[in-house]
Amino acid sequence: MDRDFRSSPEHVATQTFYGALLAPGGHVFGARSLCGHEDAKHLYFIGQSFAKSLEEGVTSRLCRTGRDGGDLECLNERETRQIRLSPDGQTLAVACAGDDPAADRIELWSGDGCSNAQAVPGRIEQIDWSPDGASLLVVVAGAAADLAGIHGGYSQKVQSNGPAWLPEVRSEQGDELWRTIWTWDGNDGPQRLTTPPLNVWEASWCGNGMIAAISSDRHSEGSWYEARLSLVDASSGAVTTVHTPADQLGCVRGAADGGSVAFIEAFCSDRGLVSGLLSIFDLKTGKVETPDTLGIDVTSIEWRSPTVIHFTGARGHQTATGDYDLEQSVAAESWSSSDLTNGEWVPSSYPIGASGSLFIAESYSRPPFLAEVVSGAVREVASFAAPQAQEAMSRCGLIEPVSWSAPDGLEIQGWVLRPHGATSPTPLLVDIHGGPISAHRNRWMARMRAAPILVSQGWTVFLPNPRGSTGRGDAFARAVKGDMGGADALDITSGIEALVAKGWADDKRIAVTGTSYGGFMSAWLPSQSDRFAAAIPISPVGDWYSQHRTSQIPEFDEIMLESSPWAADGAYFSRSPAFFKHKATVPTLVMAGALDRSTPVGQAEECHFAAIRSGAPSSLIIYPNAGHSIRSYPEYLDSAARILWWLGKYVRHTN
Repeated sequence: MDRDFRSSPEHVATQTFYGALLAPGGHVFGARSLCGHEDAKHLYFIGQSFAKSLEEGVTSRLCRTGRDGGDLECLNERETRQIRLSPDGQTLAVACAGDDPAADRIELWSGDGCSNAQAVPGRIEQIDWSPDGASLLVVVAGAAADLAGIHGGYSQKVQSNGPAWLPEVRSEQGDELWRTIWTWDGNDGPQRLTTPPLNVWEASWCGNGMIAAISSDRHSEGSWYEARLSLVDASSGAVTTVHTPADQLGCVRGAADGGSVAFIEAFCSDRGLVSGLLSIFDLKTGKVETPDTLGIDVTSIEWRSPTVIHFTGARGHQTATGDYDLEQSVAAESWSSSDLTNGEWVPSSYPIGASGSLFIAESYSRPPFLAEVVSGAVREVASFAAPQAQEAMSRCGLIEPVSWSAPDGLEIQGWVLRPHGATSPTPLLVDIHGGPISAHRNRWMARMRAAPILVSQGWTVFLPNPRGSTGRGDAFARAVKGDMGGADALDITSGIEALVAKGWADDKRIAVTGTSYGGFMSAWLPSQSDRFAAAIPISPVGDWYSQHRTSQIPEFDEIMLESSPWAADGAYFSRSPAFFKHKATVPTLVMAGALDRSTPVGQAEECHFAAIRSGAPSSLIIYPNAGHSIRSYPEYLDSAARILWWLGKYVRHTN
């Protein structure tokens, strides 16, 4: 099959669809890291495009457009990681790949070009201006540091000029494993401020002389789960721990006056996917306040002024933005919608002026566009739609928010993609999100893989948000703790029953897929239910014992399972799909990236073995250069085509 797969109908259909949506050859189809200033004539962002073809991967470039729209301009040719506009809006700091693979580059842009540039050893993950605009801080990951699951879930490798046979050496020692803060005043080269054994995950200026940081004493990706809030003296590098949380921290932002630090504290499953409580640390009192944010699980924060925090997040099916006034101790919502969402991995927006905000908006049937919110209304500034996108999307049905009752009576929410004009039950694909503390949203083409192509072929696609998902408050997210594959699995199967009862889904043609935690669930559910005609786990966990001993995040399973990885029984056994046979014969396609250290490739092998020993047809697909969740190109497209092939072979004609 594989020898001819690239010429298969499924592969051709995938290439055609993605070609229309993404328009390889330089078209900017998406963006992130948006910033602007109310007095500036341009808005800046990192634009995403395929420079040549879908086979050669996504490029990220510095781009801009007019404050009131106009042409999109690409300003550089380097892979761009981060951008940040100075407080006065006059200088743009740009972090991008350098000439040396082991050293990134920090640039200062004034007007139309780069006016100053310096190399920093490692990978730049964050930049921030001091309130007076005199200095930058740069968070740099060493050349061998772990990357979070959303960035591939692998350990970077130090480049070697030696022969190919030289072994890969893993060690807990070496400066190249750590994340550190560097500072730069634009004159001499950047200076390293912090040193091991302090590992800095995120940082932000707090006044001009202090830096607020999320830090830990170990460098491994799993140590993020135990990180704390620290203050770092910008002159000496002296570190003081000021807050040790019960859960996890993210999105730290220091106030310009140096009086407080805003951050998000939440029960989390992934670095970079923090969703929970807006928290404010007062440097004078040493106390942390968690103000009411109108039922919104906060995912993004920025200071609008020294006394106002702009926040963004999710509330049920809605994405929402608002401001919290420290002097008045009150939050005010500025925009909310279930018809649009914003942000990349989580909802995010950028404040501009006294009350406005900027974000990259999208919905299932509307390609990403640069938007400004003025007086609660969304104004499109610039669209990233490809010329042929609308025609391709017109065949991909519609999205609907849905709700249903779990067996214990709890309301569960999600989304359903339905083909146009469907009047009878269709085959159903259940797509389970990762995390588990994350959520499906009303995203463009359901952020693709194979979902919209399947809808165009007459399928219904179900995107459930079971307990453990974000946007429903802390208790709902925390309900998955100690019960992965328990009540959340019943939330999903009860949602399937609700769609069957509606006459939307054919109860004989139901398949399940998902990546990461969704991969675990799509391996687990066939062992607990006879509902499924096929399963497609992607980057799954099959065996929690071996997962704990080979993953870069062993702290995750200890927290989430609330059990001991050293015991011979308990949840490490009872919630491992590989220790159970399918309840029915379920053809299983397992896919994984060989570089993945979040859910190492051995987990996929165990799921494949368990499927075979259950008497089911099973194929194991390992991509040698892919990481967690197989998000790189062209592997991503190949995985989508294989989903179409597997479902066409084992589900479409099931009786």
